[in-house]
Amino acid sequence: MEKTKIAVLMDQTRSLEKSEENQRRIRLWKPSTNTSESYWHARPADSLSSIPFTIEPEHEMWGKILGFDLDRYYTDGKAYLHADLDMKVYRFENFLDGSPVGRSVSIWMGSGFEAALFGVEQAYAKDKDPWVGREPVLQDKKGLANLPVPDFFESPPMKLAHRMYRDIRALLDDDFQVIMPDWCRGPFGIACHLRGMDKIVMDMIEDPSFVHDLMRRTTDARKKWVRQRADFMGAPVQPAALYNDEVGVPLLSPRFYEKFVLPYEIELSEFFGGITYWHSCGNIVPFQKMIQAIPHVEMIHISPWSDLDQSVANLRGSDIALEVVLHALRDVQSAPAEQITSYLTRIREVTRGVPVTVRADALQLMSSVEEDVKKIKLWAEIAKSLLG
Repeated sequence: MEKTKIAVLMDQTRSLEKSEENQRRIRLWKPSTNTSESYWHARPADSLSSIPFTIEPEHEMWGKILGFDLDRYYTDGKAYLHADLDMKVYRFENFLDGSPVGRSVSIWMGSGFEAALFGVEQAYAKDKDPWVGREPVLQDKKGLANLPVPDFFESPPMKLAHRMYRDIRALLDDDFQVIMPDWCRGPFGIACHLRGMDKIVMDMIEDPSFVHDLMRRTTDARKKWVRQRADFMGAPVQPAALYNDEVGVPLLSPRFYEKFVLPYEIELSEFFGGITYWHSCGNIVPFQKMIQAIPHVEMIHISPWSDLDQSVANLRGSDIALEVVLHALRDVQSAPAEQITSYLTRIREVTRGVPVTVRADALQLMSSVEEDVKKIKLWAEIAKSLLG
């Protein structure tokens, strides 16, 4: 009988995993307990002579490259598995970055997943990633008392996640692992989705006690849910990531970050035993010295809106690795070769002596699949020659 496409992809994954090239890639990174192969955010290994780099198109672009619909990807286990394995193989064979391949499938439910656990709508479309409903569920502060408490088994998004988990597990051979969705978003990000950004900024001024109550609710909910997940996966609670796109100036001032956000991030780090990756796509330069108060932060995202020189100065000597993330259009997809060369050379020089990785992500389809992939490959060739 002819092998199914999923069986073929499993064989390809096994072959790539055993390859010498994959072993070289694995040696670029410190072992991590909480880094998905599909969304690689690991700390570089110590004493590297090179700077490892990673490439990650957005799902909208992956759907065009590989021919899958995003509404099915996020709601159908077979479609998800097919796309996930296809992405592994394609990335490894075409982008030639530092992302290794292994035999695990991590389920990702979209950036609105954590807010959806509290009742915020997450909408799906054929050619777009899910987006979070525009209407906050806490229009009235009195509603906090009746806010749903996320449950790993009973919350509606989790019922979908469990169905996908069962379907994927049934399709995979026993030597592959399936990993349930993780809770990545920080407590302030969820609070913003629940209350609305405009309202929560005013609440910080007019009703700080309510903001602390909301932060306490989102922090405790994550701890409860994570304990349930650990029991289900048969593993202890492990160091985790903090995704905080709402944590950045000008939305949040340093004073408000220190008062309303930092204490809960410290608490979560103590609960998890460390933060593997602290992420914000905003300007976090004014927060970087305060972030160092969070115990055991392994790596921090440096976005195109955070000044690189000042970030290096703020974090040098802290033992926190820097993930320097490029502007997808300016630095990768629309950049001529000489501009790519100039900027990567600058990154290499500015970060000398600091643990660092470079990441090209948020890549979208700009012209055609052929032309955009060609440009990404050009960027990767230059990155290999300059970063090692």
